[in-house]
Amino acid sequence: MSKCQRICLFAALVPIEIANVAQEMQRDTIVALATPAGISAIAVIRISGPLSQSLFCHSISRGEFSPKTLYHCKYLSRGGQLLDDVLMVFFPSAGSYTGEDAVEIYCHGNMLIVENISADLCARGCRLAEPGEFTKRAFLNGKLDLCQAEAVADVIHATNERAMQVAQNQLGGMLSDKINGVSKDLLNVLARVEMEIDFSEDEIFDEKTFSHDILQKVETAIKELETLIENNKYHSIINNGISTVILGEPNAGKSSLFNFLLGEDRAIVSEISGTTRDIISEKIVIGNNVLKICDTAGLRSKALGEIEKTGIAKAITKASSADFFLMVVNINSNTLPVIPREIVNCLNDQNALVVINKIDLAKNCAVEDFLPHLDRIEISMKNETNPRILKTKILGVISRNKILNNDIDIVVNARHIDILRRANACLKAVQSKLLRPLCVETIASDIRQSLEILGEITGAYDNEKMLDLIFSNFCIGK
Repeated sequence: MSKCQRICLFAALVPIEIANVAQEMQRDTIVALATPAGISAIAVIRISGPLSQSLFCHSISRGEFSPKTLYHCKYLSRGGQLLDDVLMVFFPSAGSYTGEDAVEIYCHGNMLIVENISADLCARGCRLAEPGEFTKRAFLNGKLDLCQAEAVADVIHATNERAMQVAQNQLGGMLSDKINGVSKDLLNVLARVEMEIDFSEDEIFDEKTFSHDILQKVETAIKELETLIENNKYHSIINNGISTVILGEPNAGKSSLFNFLLGEDRAIVSEISGTTRDIISEKIVIGNNVLKICDTAGLRSKALGEIEKTGIAKAITKASSADFFLMVVNINSNTLPVIPREIVNCLNDQNALVVINKIDLAKNCAVEDFLPHLDRIEISMKNETNPRILKTKILGVISRNKILNNDIDIVVNARHIDILRRANACLKAVQSKLLRPLCVETIASDIRQSLEILGEITGAYDNEKMLDLIFSNFCIGK
């Protein structure tokens, strides 16, 4: 067998393995509730597998029917008991979500009815679905690749418009297309390398030209993967919001600012300094941005007791991983705040805003000397002077930050990052070898390994344990 033939075998091997797993799963017909458990007007029960059509025909009491058409019928148990008045629809395998014959039953949203119908279906030969098994079957039957299957969960759990847009992009195949494009280019490179292995002994081998051509293509692939790896820093911001900490000395007005931004009295406000000891977090929306705002303990050099000391330590730790900072200053204080050096080093004009509070009182400190390189706004939370302009000011700072004000379309998760880094390491090994006297066989091995690793992202190459782990995080009926 030639090396080029081995490439074709490599590309075809995994789909065969996936098909074998799919055949194993198709022996079972599964059932699950597809809507949230609880009381509602309607509940949807899903069925998928080889028994779907016979169960459907039995329930609607007819042999001929039109697919994808709602049928009204009375659902009777095996013993003839009326379980509910339902609507049912049959999806043939070519047009179903799972790639198998499937049925959906629309019954009243009473969990007793759902449980009775599900139990009856199990008595007729179905079994209860495992978490994510419908989507897993869709993947194994080629309806979705693994990136798109993961995106189904992201669409369900998206908490803001930006997260929803990115999840929809992935569900539409944007990340898959990127990975498949890189893999296709690398497969062409591998074919060129394997050809040299097969024929270099019989023909004149121009090592310099060969190395230059392959190096260019490999470096292009490395840049593509590094761009995707870099996009991981947007994952938490898009899905969890911009991590924002409110910092300042005790009694500067941090909790009042937190409550104002939140629109409710969430944090305790008191004239007694040091009221906030633990970190309080809530999400808010400003413009198109989701901010996860944290109210922290007041910072001062000499804590009054171990509890306050612990609170200050927590505030510093939280600030070390924050994306955005609101530095609150009390204009009525006799001294400027003393901010720990490790926090000051994190601040710049693209991630921090100085909020000078209590301008309704006398100015007792030179606030203009406090972090002068940062944008600032003067407000009075007590008299509500300028607090609404504060949100506009926050948006202004965020708009200058390329990370916080992201407009990217592809975001990779932790699983993808691990795979991309491993694949990139193989390509960098190729890059290093191309800069030295060639050993073409080892280059081919590294490229082949990078292709195999990249296949883990879309599921072109997978293992059963990895699939079980991914789909176990889905809800039961998805």
